[in-house]
Amino acid sequence: MPANLPPQYYEAEKRYRLAKTNQERLAILRQMWAVMPKHKGTDRLQGDLKAKISRLKSEMQKKTKVGKSTYSHYVVREGAAQVLLLGAPNVGKSQILASLTGASPEVAPYPFTTRDTAVGMMKFEDISIQLVDTPPITQEYMEPWLPEIIRDTDCLLLAIDLGRDDFIGDMQILIRKLEESKIKAGATEPQDKPMDEMKHKKAIVAANKKDLPGAESHLRTLKDLYSERFPICSFSAKDEIELDPLRQKIYTTLSIIRIYTKSPGKPTDRMDPVILKKGSRVIDAARAIHKDFANNLRYTKMWGSSRFEGQKVQKNHPLEDRDVLEFHM
Repeated sequence: MPANLPPQYYEAEKRYRLAKTNQERLAILRQMWAVMPKHKGTDRLQGDLKAKISRLKSEMQKKTKVGKSTYSHYVVREGAAQVLLLGAPNVGKSQILASLTGASPEVAPYPFTTRDTAVGMMKFEDISIQLVDTPPITQEYMEPWLPEIIRDTDCLLLAIDLGRDDFIGDMQILIRKLEESKIKAGATEPQDKPMDEMKHKKAIVAANKKDLPGAESHLRTLKDLYSERFPICSFSAKDEIELDPLRQKIYTTLSIIRIYTKSPGKPTDRMDPVILKKGSRVIDAARAIHKDFANNLRYTKMWGSSRFEGQKVQKNHPLEDRDVLEFHM
């Protein structure tokens, strides 16, 4: 009897392969179990899913018993990537989140308004990127669960208030608190495994409140000190138009590409692109859709960065942003 699995199952399976934490894998496995039809054709699959769920739960319980880090503020990933907002009290992180995503976090002119994570989805052209606001970081305190979330995310936005006299002190505190948690932020992540114990994370400096007195001078100082280490975007979060360059910089820094698919004789599906890392190849796109595509793939036609539109390409052919692929089994 055929399994006849619904599209939601295959979508969840794709996200499972991209998951980076056990908490996320467990949530996705439970979703796969919920949408999977229960009949004889899926008996074996049901058994496999139960075994995976059981193994994950056992592994997570063992980590808790031996005292390894666990945290209760886990944020389920959505969209093409996840970006975390970090910063000192009252630098405008909540306003940045609200303006970029349309979310409605509490925004107030006093410190420590954000006490937990707040989530929104930022539209960039035809994809959505998840933004997560976090509690403020000070010299005296950083939430003990925050480093785990930082290690698992794709990119950091280091929010700086250009109107503050001690904006450089805020920047230094952010860098120091991250490094105390064995996290090193910068423009890029190492290609090879670094020799140090640090977790390297891509980061952008989000220089907010550029409309305040003294901000122009402060921005020059910030660039003099940190432009070689970080990309720096200046803006006023209250002006949504000014945030367009930040949206572009986030997408560029993530180093991801969008790949579209089409069926023979039909138009390209541009509603739900496959998201891959830069440097990916045709076989990676096939594998991201479903393992059967990779196992049974005979040839692929490509539109976009190929020399000829619709030409046949090999499995190891490199991909560029917005390429279109037509898979043939």
